[in-house]
Amino acid sequence: MNTSDIEKLDTDKHYCRILYDILLAKGVKDIVLSPGSRNAPLLIGASCRPFNGRIITDERTAAFVALGIALTANRPVALVCTSGTALYNYAPAIAEAYYQHIPLIVITADRPLEWIDQDDSQTLIQPGALDKIVKGSYDIPVENQDRRQEHWYVNRIVNEACNLALSERKGPVHINIRLDNPLNGTIPYSPTQPRIIEHISDVNLPPHIYKKLTGELNGKKVLITAGFMQPDHDLNRWIRQFAEFPNVAIMSETLSNLHLDGDPYSIDTALSYLENHSTPDVINQLTPDVVISIGGALISRKLKEFLRNNPPAEHWTLGDTSPSSDCFMCLSRHIDVYPAKFFKGISHHMLKMQKGCKTSEYKHVWSDLRTKALKSHDEYIAQAGDWSEMTAFKYMLDNLPSSFNLFLSNGTAVRYGQLFTEKIPHATFGCRGVSGIDGTSATAAGCAMAYPGETILISGDMSMSYDTGVLGLKDIPERFKIIVINNNGGGIFRFIPSTRNCPEREELFCAPPILPLKKLADAYGWKYMKAESMSELIDTYQVFLQTGQKAILEIKADKDYSADVLVNYMKRK
Repeated sequence: MNTSDIEKLDTDKHYCRILYDILLAKGVKDIVLSPGSRNAPLLIGASCRPFNGRIITDERTAAFVALGIALTANRPVALVCTSGTALYNYAPAIAEAYYQHIPLIVITADRPLEWIDQDDSQTLIQPGALDKIVKGSYDIPVENQDRRQEHWYVNRIVNEACNLALSERKGPVHINIRLDNPLNGTIPYSPTQPRIIEHISDVNLPPHIYKKLTGELNGKKVLITAGFMQPDHDLNRWIRQFAEFPNVAIMSETLSNLHLDGDPYSIDTALSYLENHSTPDVINQLTPDVVISIGGALISRKLKEFLRNNPPAEHWTLGDTSPSSDCFMCLSRHIDVYPAKFFKGISHHMLKMQKGCKTSEYKHVWSDLRTKALKSHDEYIAQAGDWSEMTAFKYMLDNLPSSFNLFLSNGTAVRYGQLFTEKIPHATFGCRGVSGIDGTSATAAGCAMAYPGETILISGDMSMSYDTGVLGLKDIPERFKIIVINNNGGGIFRFIPSTRNCPEREELFCAPPILPLKKLADAYGWKYMKAESMSELIDTYQVFLQTGQKAILEIKADKDYSADVLVNYMKRK
């Protein structure tokens, strides 16, 4: 951290020093801190150590920024706040991290135990406050320099917390540290080598298990479903090899970050077409015998409904997916192995048995459906008119450079992102753990801080209205770009059946926010652009992408017409 005046001064709180030195040894490089008085020792201790430190006052924003950094950097990130309600401001982002399996180390300062519930300021019960959305909670007592066992205890539980966050199903952990006055004492900084408890986990399946599973897949129709995941080169390599077998088809969502041949991302394009062209024979041909699911939750309701209505005989989940996640209502096996290892092992054994194995044309059945669906897709887009949210999305995603990271907010943005997949960006992210509308802009900002290339966020105006303060964060790089689809509120409510025809739709559900984007851009020093037609978008888009400063592009199209275009797309013949 760049605090030259105090860079050689450390906190005099020994337990804080133990905590930070273990975090550094465990690979924590990034730390997001929010100012406060009770956490003063933690702020001082962080400032003299070689963390990538960021100061963000609003704890809710800070937590989402930390989530974005961890998503993009693919490493643990620490969060530090003061006592009181600050902890609860973390909760939405921590919930998202928990369901995305992102290792955030949540560190909260607290009062001594004897002052809790004694009408002292900024006190509430903090241990256990996040228990339902963290992997583990730990409480560090007020330090006692004369008790060697307490020093050992602090070292042990910090090691345990870090190991838990980074092992198996990764996820957030909560460390609550009680601090007594005085809070601003310092000593000279001296790097130490703390005791580190190493955790090794490298689960693999023995050859006879792969042989058994290969036999079970022999001649079976196998469908792989892939939800949100971080980019993984090894997984891409081995799942691509597995997908070469004729009995294997893949349905991969945009947020899966799988860069595969063909168009396995066109889930909603293919299944919306199928809904209007299905016959019992076609459905039977497409229904898998075995589903193998990887990654997190699926965006596509159509895929979930297809598999629930046409259940396979077997459903296997791999790796970090919870054993209790029975999304298709037919779970039969959880295989606790890293997916890349699984596909490497199963591909090897399938190749060995290929000469004598039964054949299947399952891949070609799905490929034929996709070909017809994509032809229908292109014809519909060509006839849908020159300007709508859908045509704007098509142009923007078709012309997005492959070096960009893409972040899609919840609502209609992430759903449009499922429909246009001809150009795959460097990586694609979203907040799909719990799918909240809040915090997506802050998470995208964190992604931009951690990625050396350009990051672009596509957001609705409702989602953007939650996070306008993000525009003022001092650490946002100039290479961060935001596109706001301004359709006067929650556009998804004009699309989904439950609210589309509700008389109170606009007032109660869409709830148009006041969002003066140009004024906000001017106030915070962002470049502002606007497009209200296809010709304006064509004229501004490349300039927007190539500008050397933070920029906002506001897209405005008729909200009702755009909703009709999307609804009719799903009904197209």
